[in-house]
Amino acid sequence: MMRPAGKYTMNDIDKGMTMRNNKKMTLKTINICQRKKNIALLLAVFIVLVVSLAASSDVLAAGKVKAHGILTAIDDDRTVITVIIDKIGYLMSPSATIRNYLDKSILLRDISLPSNVYFEYEYSSEGFVIIYIKEVAG
Repeated sequence: MMRPAGKYTMNDIDKGMTMRNNKKMTLKTINICQRKKNIALLLAVFIVLVVSLAASSDVLAAGKVKAHGILTAIDDDRTVITVIIDKIGYLMSPSATIRNYLDKSILLRDISLPSNVYFEYEYSSEGFVIIYIKEVAG
């Protein structure tokens, strides 16, 4: 039942305001939920970014890494020399120092396979690059 303009009671006005306020409250609640979702998403992206940077900075900050292993293969395709040590492939730097167990400078192909080796490598944009390799007796 519709009342003519100007004939509303205070109770009717209060009901109308409550309904309008409820709609605003509903909109604010939805807006707050959306903000929470956005903040959670940004926080998740930030955490992933921080973890990935921390992982990569460990490798980059390591600089020269020293290790021991068993050299099992040498692959020379005339452009890149790759060696396999403990089932992991490493690139060989063109300026790498290669020594035998008597600490004499030798060529990489002179190392008998499989062989115990001590090696040092660095991370570059191409991957892990060996800069020093020495055949270990025994």
